[in-house]
Amino acid sequence: MRLNWVCRMGKIMLLLILSLGACSEEKEGELCFVGDSLVAGWDVKDAFPTWIVRNDGVSGAKLEEIATWNLNYQDKNVVMLIGTNNLGGKLFNDATRQEFITDFVDEYKRTIEGLAPRRVFVISILPRNLETDNPHTNDYIKELNFALSQMVETLNYGVFLDVYDDFAHEDKMNMNYSLDGLHLNDLGYNILNVRLSKEL
Repeated sequence: MRLNWVCRMGKIMLLLILSLGACSEEKEGELCFVGDSLVAGWDVKDAFPTWIVRNDGVSGAKLEEIATWNLNYQDKNVVMLIGTNNLGGKLFNDATRQEFITDFVDEYKRTIEGLAPRRVFVISILPRNLETDNPHTNDYIKELNFALSQMVETLNYGVFLDVYDDFAHEDKMNMNYSLDGLHLNDLGYNILNVRLSKEL
């Protein structure tokens, strides 16, 4: 019962935030979401009612696949949340970690530039809480997020939303916000809704 009440209150607060700026020109236009299953499961139409929204999330997607989707985001507002499916291999090897991070961030920047958005909102990779994960996975995610934040700072049309700490409990995904240690429940999506709404 309490979880449902908190979820309803979160949605009410989000609608209030959105309604305060609904008459602003910044609240008009198209808002395109691209990423993996975290985006695919995001009810963006309900969360951002003052925008024309488009959800191009694909479950299991990796960053490098976006360039093959032939998306037309020119002069549109784009929200990106992707990267958790890229984790592994070279990232977990001390000898190749920095190379992986550099290559990942370079690919992320090329992907953004290829989409040619008016503005881009890059959401940090979220913490994970899976039994099968490497014990240092979330430490490496924080390294990736720091590198991503530095890259986004070089874009005069980019905003980096560092939401890692909003979802972390004892440096793992807070299970109050997750279905399985990776995917989000309604409370988790409400956090994304509120954080993103403040930047739009």
